[in-house]
Amino acid sequence: MISNLIIQGCLKNDRKCQRMLYEFCYPIMMRVCKRYTINEDEATESMNSSFLKVLEKLGTLKDVQTLPAWVKQISVNTSIDYYRAKKRYSERNRFTIDTEYSNVENTHFNSDFTESKMNTNEIFKLIKELPDTTREVLNLFAIDGFSHREVAGMLNISEEASRWHLHKARKMMTEKLESIHYTLNVR
Repeated sequence: MISNLIIQGCLKNDRKCQRMLYEFCYPIMMRVCKRYTINEDEATESMNSSFLKVLEKLGTLKDVQTLPAWVKQISVNTSIDYYRAKKRYSERNRFTIDTEYSNVENTHFNSDFTESKMNTNEIFKLIKELPDTTREVLNLFAIDGFSHREVAGMLNISEEASRWHLHKARKMMTEKLESIHYTLNVR
């Protein structure tokens, strides 16, 4: 655990303290950043930006006990900012809401299958294959627990679009899992 002395050292630009803080924060930040990016390079870039923000805002940390949650929140926000910048650059994520939108409740993961035959890393690999906005909505809503209103605000989309992307993510993941299940049963 990080102590107040290490935090104070970081505030005084002590490189040893900063290194200790980095080593503590790295696994927390990288876990978050990997969920929001496509590859290791993007995750590293987002994670490094997150750590710079941690150092810049360290003076605002009120309680050292909340450091892990505080670092995670900074990483989520930085990853979303990274995503927004990338989205603005590419402008390829335009869509229209289709008629399947009304069946959001009817699409779900087969949790018995995923729990029994797949580990977390395999599931996250499948999530990384989703289109950018769809992946971001799934991460924010299903994994990080934000509401559709919060997701919409973070990604600059409507609440309906957030719901549509969640539906799309669930449907695509269900199809991917069923395909894997079929492949495993054919063998």
